[in-house]
Amino acid sequence: MSQKVVVEAGFYGGKFLKPGQSYEAAEEDAASVDLGKLTKDELIAEASRLGIDVSSGSTKAEIIAAIVAGHHG
Repeated sequence: MSQKVVVEAGFYGGKFLKPGQSYEAAEEDAASVDLGKLTKDELIAEASRLGIDVSSGSTKAEIIAAIVAGHHG
């Protein structure tokens, strides 16, 4: 497990966290893309690649939450 610091509010490790808070990331999460550093367009592309339908009107936090939920669900 590694310690990750939240850059944008959203769901991390099953909890809603604010920027600056940290959480324990599983090894598989630590090896994955840092979604918080991607642009909104990159996040939409990543969601599309994973087969997750997101609206261009969604916020970055909503898109990240959908990717995380879809990836682990």
